[in-house]
Amino acid sequence: MEKPILATNIDGLLIKHSAFIEPHKYWFERAIRQTGDENLRKWIGADPYFPGVNEAMKKLMPNATKEEQTTQARTWYQQDVIKYIQKHPEVIIRSIEKKLRNLKRSYKIILLTSNTQDYINKIIKISGFEGIYDDIIASQTSKEPSKEELLNQLIEKHGKPKYYLTGKQEPKLTEKLAKLEIKVLEPKDIDFI
Repeated sequence: MEKPILATNIDGLLIKHSAFIEPHKYWFERAIRQTGDENLRKWIGADPYFPGVNEAMKKLMPNATKEEQTTQARTWYQQDVIKYIQKHPEVIIRSIEKKLRNLKRSYKIILLTSNTQDYINKIIKISGFEGIYDDIIASQTSKEPSKEELLNQLIEKHGKPKYYLTGKQEPKLTEKLAKLEIKVLEPKDIDFI
């Protein structure tokens, strides 16, 4: 019999949210310094924030295509995330890692992440998470991230997950999961899986 699917994110679950938010802030601070445009500051912590990324990249790479701008923006960000995790190993949440490794006996564990396909394996490696995931559904570096689209890819490839375990609030994704009757769990619920 095939194991049920447990899909997870990584941000706030296995790695503290600060490892993703601090590089986000740094990314915009760097863009402000390089462009001299203080108006970009309004995008720090904004939701959605990608319009600000697009605005900054048009100024930083005016002759590049949108795809080239997006690729470069996401590459800089992912590199910053990796550097942050390396400098701050305390952001890795080992207790959840151990629990997920134990759950592998009963579940097919799939990572659903808006981190890029090009960099998620590096993030997993530097964090010591090799072997946890049976598959990784990640975004493309050249496209704006969309967890909803990634969920569609996961379902198309593996079928509907039984659970989605997340360490942060993801309103659009949570709404879609509810419509699909996929139960959303938080780290405090992991012992009940």
